[in-house]
Amino acid sequence: MKLNPNLKCSEPPYEFCEYLDEEHRESNMLIRHNEAVTFFENGNDNIKFRKVPATKVLSILHKGAYDQIGEAYAFIMKYTEDNGYKVSGLSRECYINGIWNKENVEDWLTEIQLPIE
Repeated sequence: MKLNPNLKCSEPPYEFCEYLDEEHRESNMLIRHNEAVTFFENGNDNIKFRKVPATKVLSILHKGAYDQIGEAYAFIMKYTEDNGYKVSGLSRECYINGIWNKENVEDWLTEIQLPIE
């Protein structure tokens, strides 16, 4: 807020995380958090503004704890391969419901998006 006091997130809100490592890591992961805003303002070493082009994706919903999300990734990767799609970017996770609004972990909901050609 100090850097960009007038910055506002888009309505409805939209955000996703991208995992920048080239392979699965249990710790020290590089993650880019993306959040839609109404306009670009001042960036710094930690905050960057960029336009993300429209992208065709395959998506799957994962319901439940994050430590079980690997099953959803395995499913979507197999589906991609079995149906002749080519991955064209980093996978994305959109956190729809989680600890911030659902008490029961069984109600957490994450959308995995896999950019394809």
